[in-house]
Amino acid sequence: MNATEKKMSAMILLFEDDRATGAESLCVRKLPAADTGGKFEICGICDGIEPAVFAAIKALLDAGRKVEAWDACLQYVWDNTKAVVGWIGSAEHPGIEFFLRDHYFNSGSRNTGRILQRALCNDGFPVDVDGVVGAGSRKALADRLARGGDLLFLDHLRKEREAFYRSCKQFPIFGKGWLNRSQKAFDFARMLSA
Repeated sequence: MNATEKKMSAMILLFEDDRATGAESLCVRKLPAADTGGKFEICGICDGIEPAVFAAIKALLDAGRKVEAWDACLQYVWDNTKAVVGWIGSAEHPGIEFFLRDHYFNSGSRNTGRILQRALCNDGFPVDVDGVVGAGSRKALADRLARGGDLLFLDHLRKEREAFYRSCKQFPIFGKGWLNRSQKAFDFARMLSA
């Protein structure tokens, strides 16, 4: 991973656990009862969703190998969200890439595909909103990105992400945190796009 990739991954980890600022602060945390990811997590890597990855990173932490555990977390975030680069087709739009990667890590492929497709539709590039970023969505995204104006498109993505969160049944429990994360991701993405 290069420095920018590590910075993006580290920011996603920080959004998952605002106390995890690096290797020394990395630890296992108990998930809230309403969280469906399992019982424990390490920066969003949950024992109920990614049990093997969680166990491997926990073993590194238990052995006192915190730097290796941190590096494993960074790499996992990067690998887990790599589909986004395939959607965009290049690394030339780091702000958009980051914003989509963060939502992908937090909410999965289909939900991220839907916010992307809705943002494209709202920006004059009609596509099917099915969550599957296939050839039609990729072509529309390439056409949109070729037009320029990444900051404007980021704003469309932010609005669609917030609308998605508001539509979730757990919004009354987690909504404030989700909206806060979306804003922080948007701010960081704007910085990358500047």
